Amino acid sequence: MKNFQKTVIASSLLCVTAAAVAADKSPVTANVALTSDYVWRGISQSAEEFALQGGFDYAHNSGFYMGLWGSNVDFEDQTVDGAQLETDIYAGYGFKAGGVDLDVGVLHYAYPGAAGALDYDWTEVYFGGSFGMFSAKFSYTDDFTGPLDESAYYLEAGFNLDLGQGYGLGLHVGKSDGDWFDVVGADYVDYKISLSKEFGGFGFDLSYTDTDLDGANAIKSGAFANDGRLVLTVSKSM
Repeated sequence: MKNFQKTVIASSLLCVTAAAVAADKSPVTANVALTSDYVWRGISQSAEEFALQGGFDYAHNSGFYMGLWGSNVDFEDQTVDGAQLETDIYAGYGFKAGGVDLDVGVLHYAYPGAAGALDYDWTEVYFGGSFGMFSAKFSYTDDFTGPLDESAYYLEAGFNLDLGQGYGLGLHVGKSDGDWFDVVGADYVDYKISLSKEFGGFGFDLSYTDTDLDGANAIKSGAFANDGRLVLTVSKSM
């Protein structure tokens, strides 16, 4: 509960600061969200509990951008000074080529407060593109999270359809693989279907997410749950 209260306070400060930023019409934007479960690549990062999230983005008219984003997490490892917060720092460059929007960048995942021996922090590079309703992206790291020091990659594709009147339909599929997943024997596919709606200046998103993990690798509840579930997210961009 204490961590939840701290996150609420941080999010409130984020909203106040973001409002001031928006008023100046600067290239900096902000976002804040409340989600029923922080799901990343099909796997719960908050032990199927609520998560408060928010961040800032800076975008230059040259195509360069950078940002900071954070969320509370729960890996149920507090007995060894485990992670309670994730902060992501990223920077990249977006450009057009032959009518396709392309994007290349680097993203660092950090877990402040977690014991160093857990070696949670890691960095990946990514390259993606979108054309109309379709998008694809490839992300790679030579040292995935944890002490294994093995490489991993994530290949994903998406489809987003504007249904009109503020509604949107999103489809997503991703593949997690590489040496890290070969060692643990758990490469997998995740997928998600979502329905979104803009209302009163807020974004509402209801998603169903699942993975093809089964047997010993299937986690039905709690930390790193990877079974099918509905996730509701309310967000605000400023």
